[in-house]
Amino acid sequence: MTTKQVNFSSNKELEVIEYPAKVVNVDKMVETLGGIVNISQSLGCEQKRLELRFHPKNPYNKVTGGDAVQSAGLLISVKVRRSKKNRSSPAEYRLCILGHCKRTFTFNSLCDFQFLPLYKQPNDSNLKFNLSSLLPQSITDTDYFAQTDLPLVSLPQIFARVDTTNSTIFRGDQQDDGQNDVLGVIQKSTYDSRDIVPFSMTDVFPERPDLQTVKRMRIKYVSDEQLQKVKSLFEECPIWTRKGLLYESGVSLEKLKCIVPSLSYYFSTGPWRTLYVRYGYDPRKDFKSRYYQTFDYRLRFRSGMSEFVANRKDQLKKQNESPYELSELVQDINYPYFEENKLPRSRQCILRYCDLHMPKIQEMIEKIPSPRTGAICNEKTGWLPAGFDMQVRQIMSNCIKELLRNHYRKGQTHVELDSVDNAEDADAEGDVTFDEDNSDLCREIFDE
Repeated sequence: MTTKQVNFSSNKELEVIEYPAKVVNVDKMVETLGGIVNISQSLGCEQKRLELRFHPKNPYNKVTGGDAVQSAGLLISVKVRRSKKNRSSPAEYRLCILGHCKRTFTFNSLCDFQFLPLYKQPNDSNLKFNLSSLLPQSITDTDYFAQTDLPLVSLPQIFARVDTTNSTIFRGDQQDDGQNDVLGVIQKSTYDSRDIVPFSMTDVFPERPDLQTVKRMRIKYVSDEQLQKVKSLFEECPIWTRKGLLYESGVSLEKLKCIVPSLSYYFSTGPWRTLYVRYGYDPRKDFKSRYYQTFDYRLRFRSGMSEFVANRKDQLKKQNESPYELSELVQDINYPYFEENKLPRSRQCILRYCDLHMPKIQEMIEKIPSPRTGAICNEKTGWLPAGFDMQVRQIMSNCIKELLRNHYRKGQTHVELDSVDNAEDADAEGDVTFDEDNSDLCREIFDE
């Protein structure tokens, strides 16, 4: 086989159009692309799409757009010459480069939005296509407006909003018990210039604050006494909640925003999320840090708690306007601990396990066996065993239910026994009835 190259270099630049159909008639193909004028305008503009209409004379179809894609290619002409006298001799190939291209128009968008104005005559079952009866032929076509029996063609006001396919694969719902997920951030950061650290088993935690944070305290006029109060709290306990620092130190929130970043870093994820940890303290290496792990407790609305505990905004508003209702039963909104004989301060409480003033829970934490030498905490549950938070949450729910049961039995919700003669027996068996006004509220509380 012999090959000859002719006109190897060519400076003629071409444009490539990948037509999405089999071309039988070139003139009809050019007509579907809008004609030579429309093709020239699209080729001369870098941002204009090449429009393709499979039915050029039908206005009721969506244009398929061709996008320009940067590419490199050559247009080569290959001619094969064979000897007629000697059929066994090898063929001769002649190559000719006609030009090169830098851009290609491809039609990758959807093109199935095509509507044909077909209709039926009253006495004919065949479909007919008569575009002249639907659109005027010219501006002076008065016969169009004189028609009385026009076919009904119902077309959408707009076609599809997009003409590209979506390749996003949505993740299906997975059943999970909630014990194998890493705790995440529940709210946006409110303190500026503080070290926000995601929990990790390998990374090193900050040892000292940023110098700009220390300078900021001077700008905000933080006194040495205020700084010493917060510093002494971190020396006493290495991990704190924001409410705990506000309650124990007595420092205002504006001053605390400047003091806390200079003494501690903030965990955004993990077993100690939303807590402030003293610089230089690593809870992964201290088994006592289990007392300071995050405990997220949320009240259920079905248990009738909305009657007593409002959301934070409504509760603060009631405190400013008038004394809060049932204040002897509900803890103060600024109280950072949970007492056994009080209802929680809000519908969602971020606490440490040491903030739960319940002997049973503290005894459970104390009885957790010490890990072996060299053992490290778990990335999801910390130093506590799996399912420990569920047990604590159940204990708190039972405690709240018992507190509300005793509250109703005192007669504050007009609880009535079935009969006065058998009042003691009914009370022992839990067989009680309620007024209609309070039945829905109390049904869940007395439901065993």
